Amino acid sequence: MADLITHSCAAILWKVASKGARVPTFVAGTCLPDFLGRVPAMGLTELRWKLPWIPEFLVYLWPPFHMPTGILVGSMMVAFLFPEGQRGASFRALLGGGMLHLAVDILQRHFGVGYLLFFPFSLWDFELGWIGSEDTVRIVPILLPLTVGVGWWRWGRPTRVQERPT
Repeated sequence: MADLITHSCAAILWKVASKGARVPTFVAGTCLPDFLGRVPAMGLTELRWKLPWIPEFLVYLWPPFHMPTGILVGSMMVAFLFPEGQRGASFRALLGGGMLHLAVDILQRHFGVGYLLFFPFSLWDFELGWIGSEDTVRIVPILLPLTVGVGWWRWGRPTRVQERPT
């Protein structure tokens, strides 16, 4: 959960800095790699404990959605949920958010394989290893209030309702 909060905060801060549009779609794009690449695999793994007849290979179909090629395909699929006139802009916002997700993720170090940035064309893995993957838990208490404050400053404070003269 802390990882999704970190990605969402990074997306909002990016949009504040760039004064960009389509903030909710961009934030959704930063969460998309985890929703498509991690959640189904975790759910199927749990389900296999109760229903062992589910084939194990189904668990391993989802991780490519957490790689650039999968983010491209996932962004394209989700963009089709938007009205036709908004699909192009929505696709770009989702894809941009997904790429920001990867940019934040490659800062991490893992025990095992890093990020396969050129999958399916290469199995070379990469990560910068500047922070541990569990460090997002420590960053959230600082990042969340900062993001709320910056977002409040950028997009405005609640406006007072003007009373109508009677």
